[in-house]
Amino acid sequence: MMARFKTFDFAIFAALCVVMLITRSHSLSEVAHLPETSLATFFIAGFYIRSRLAMPALFALGYAIDLVVIHGMGGSDFCFTPAYWMLLPAYGVMWLAGRFAAQRFGASLAALPAIIAVLCGTTLVSNLLSSGGFYWLGGRFAEPTLAGFLPRVERYFPGTLLSTLIWAGVAAAAHAVAVVVTRTDKSTDRA
Repeated sequence: MMARFKTFDFAIFAALCVVMLITRSHSLSEVAHLPETSLATFFIAGFYIRSRLAMPALFALGYAIDLVVIHGMGGSDFCFTPAYWMLLPAYGVMWLAGRFAAQRFGASLAALPAIIAVLCGTTLVSNLLSSGGFYWLGGRFAEPTLAGFLPRVERYFPGTLLSTLIWAGVAAAAHAVAVVVTRTDKSTDRA
């Protein structure tokens, strides 16, 4: 039983790493622009993966991708400031929310509205941590004020929320397919 959980955790972790690598590096930008998946990735990891090492491992992967994009692929370093480390609490909130949702609601169709509510609320908190950290601690704005920050939330948060919901929806669809396949396999085995 334990080996099955570890295999499941590894499969989910590997899938999240691949999707993060593709979307965060923008390696397919010339073919298609896929929305960035980091916030959804941390929520999904918290929901499905039992190991606490998944969160720091995914953060390290994101950091490594950013370094390669900036220093190896000539990407912009505009967002790479001392405030970058605000991504730790921003992603940590998503991961903890995923764990909370899994423990509190489980993975059922009836739980979907509650999980979506948690995901939306946590995405806002995470966005405030990461964007707020960048705005106030990043050194890119001469005189940061709340009046200057709120329009940035209004401008960037809807896209962040939509991206997070899209990728979480992809994960929910994959979960539903896995449930149907598992049920079909079990009913075939009984026949």
